[in-house]
Amino acid sequence: MCLRRHRSRIPTGFVPLSEVRTAVVFFDESDPHCEPLKLHIKDYFGKKEIEVRMISAFDRDIRTSSDLFIALNGRPGIDERYAACSSGARFKVGRHPIKGNVYDLVLTDTGEEPSDVADAFAAIENMLEKIQ
Repeated sequence: MCLRRHRSRIPTGFVPLSEVRTAVVFFDESDPHCEPLKLHIKDYFGKKEIEVRMISAFDRDIRTSSDLFIALNGRPGIDERYAACSSGARFKVGRHPIKGNVYDLVLTDTGEEPSDVADAFAAIENMLEKIQ
């Protein structure tokens, strides 16, 4: 399968924000709440002097290299799985588990419906602040 060939071989684990210089955030572009959140994310990482790149399934090349990879999709999809598996990030965060334990940190929704993407990022932001 194509995924195995492109799978990152970089070891991952929890990385404190003080060691993060670059971040990639994967969005579901069809989610109407993404646009306002993008400004908040740029501001959040900008204050920490972390360069951030935002990608979606519509981008030409979703294989990335960074210190931190965050997937904000409410529902799992093959594009997110490919982006997460092939990412060269040292620390990967997602909203749902992916086969093969791709993510180092998974914050799942408590209800049947996925939570709002802004609420999901707020929870991720809270957890990132606690990692030392």
